[in-house]
Amino acid sequence: MRRIAAVALVLGQASCGGESAPAMHSIVLVTLDTTRPDTLGAYGGPPGATPFLDALATQSLVYDRAYTVAPLTQPAHSSIFTGLYPPRHGVRINGIGSLSEDAHTLAELAHEAGYQTGAFVGALVLDPAFGLDQGFERYTGPKRGFGSEDSHIDDRPAGEVVDDALAWLAARDPERPYLAWVHVFDPHGPYAPPERFRLGHSPRTLYQGEVAYVDRQLARLFATLLAGGPEEAPLVVVVADHGEAFGEHGEQTHGLFCYDTTLHVPLLVRYPDGYRAGERSDEVVSVVDLFPTLAEAMGQRVDGVDGQSLYHRRADADRGVYFESYEGFLAYGTSPLAGWLDGAGKYVHSSHPQFFELAGDPGEEHDLAALRTERLGPYRDALARLASKPRLALGARSVSGGLDAALRKLGYAAAGAAPRVVPDPLDAGTRPSPPELAGPISDTLRAQELSNQGRLGEAETLLRRVVAEVPENWFALDRLATALIRQGRHREALPLLRRVTAEGSGWPGSWYNLGAA
Repeated sequence: MRRIAAVALVLGQASCGGESAPAMHSIVLVTLDTTRPDTLGAYGGPPGATPFLDALATQSLVYDRAYTVAPLTQPAHSSIFTGLYPPRHGVRINGIGSLSEDAHTLAELAHEAGYQTGAFVGALVLDPAFGLDQGFERYTGPKRGFGSEDSHIDDRPAGEVVDDALAWLAARDPERPYLAWVHVFDPHGPYAPPERFRLGHSPRTLYQGEVAYVDRQLARLFATLLAGGPEEAPLVVVVADHGEAFGEHGEQTHGLFCYDTTLHVPLLVRYPDGYRAGERSDEVVSVVDLFPTLAEAMGQRVDGVDGQSLYHRRADADRGVYFESYEGFLAYGTSPLAGWLDGAGKYVHSSHPQFFELAGDPGEEHDLAALRTERLGPYRDALARLASKPRLALGARSVSGGLDAALRKLGYAAAGAAPRVVPDPLDAGTRPSPPELAGPISDTLRAQELSNQGRLGEAETLLRRVVAEVPENWFALDRLATALIRQGRHREALPLLRRVTAEGSGWPGSWYNLGAA
């Protein structure tokens, strides 16, 4: 299959109005998992909680209107590294399939340009099996260690990630530039910061403590990276893959809804030459822009991608950006969510479309879809144009061997399901939208917690109520079958598992349980 983002041209006098190619600065890309902007002091967060990132912001271009493509780690990172929106790179949810080998990733571009490439990731959800290792000479992450049903496994603290990165940086060839990707997972639930960073006992304060711990570890990393003179300083990008919800709009954590609590992300870009240092930008930008931006920083231009380069330039004033969530469709019996956001509004397409004017309604409390019908056409047209663009083939790497089960313990309901054709952004179907099923979804997740705690009878009661209300909630059906098996009631589990494997998303774990039953 032809690579969509495979065209890389060396920049010369013919590009960008005759400007010369940029110097070959090294690049450090830090991705903060599950980090809301308002956890950082630079974005109005608690004073003193993130001193390093706040100081870095004073030396960086700070984007106030940066958005992710999906409130899920794997799709967001696939867009960061390919410059393609999820409908085009094919990674729609955590744990289903892998990034296609036909993708031409940022790390591959860097490697081809003579950069040393190293990746240091904090969580199983970015395991090499999911394809983001393409182009990295070194790729380290947590060891796979599939534990008990109630364990939180296969992530590692930011301190270990930073240790790996520093060891690689110390051993690299100092005469060649490098691309280093550092991913920290700590702010993802369950929240358990080191004791000295525990700022309270509520979920929100524990979460803030995780972010504070990450800040201290990044300070340790950059004490080395920024120790030299300006000529040795790397270009630095710090961005979150998505945010986190704490009950806003009835959502806990992230993944299902497309409100700004999980779509709006912090983005800091520190240029070695001080370009727009200390400025704040209200340009609408997306994580999908990082691929062409960093490619240009390496002296290359990429064509055929969805993002636009922000390297030493401003984003187009009238541009819009895409976002989606297919978690509800694949796991919980809802319609998919897909949308388009620009400076004037935010359109969310589903079986129950929504439209928000964010400037006057930042909390997205007032759905104006029924009152602004004349304004929705351009947003739908943008979704239709995206759906018509060429796409990568689905990744062929296997993600079995227990990887799917481990991801599902982290709360990723659809992990391990076989890649499947999903609806186009404008094909919402007739299922209820995710916000309309917030109650049953919350009950499903609560039942999963009860099951992990061994309270199987309570979990069973709750799950039976959910599947009676939402028969296509495949995750609830699968969890109900698992609870029955753990109680030794295999015959009762059989018809549930047959239905999940025949009609649902096809998780390998469901097939395993069916065989066991």
